[in-house]
Amino acid sequence: MSTTADFYDGRGPRAVWLGSLQGDADPATVRGVACGRLLLDATDPLTYTDAVADLLDVWADEDHGHGFQPDGGWPWLWPDSRDTDWVFTFAHGRVWITTGRAWLRVQQRVSQ
Repeated sequence: MSTTADFYDGRGPRAVWLGSLQGDADPATVRGVACGRLLLDATDPLTYTDAVADLLDVWADEDHGHGFQPDGGWPWLWPDSRDTDWVFTFAHGRVWITTGRAWLRVQQRVSQ
């Protein structure tokens, strides 16, 4: 089933849209790509935004769907992220995910 994801830096009216994914855009699939793991485990905004840009570039190469860069414009027929399946953002030193309900804090992986 095809899903959509939008990526932001920050939350609320000042959030900056970093791009979107179409295809298998659920958090588990995002984590399965190296730069996706990096963005989900990010603890600073620069690492997060760089990893999002990399993910948008490699998404099609990994056969997951299509990545949309901000310079191509908003990709959806709907006007904002309320109808997007997954919304990822970096705020307060960590990554958050929502499906239009409450924001969930991403559980970071501990290296062993």
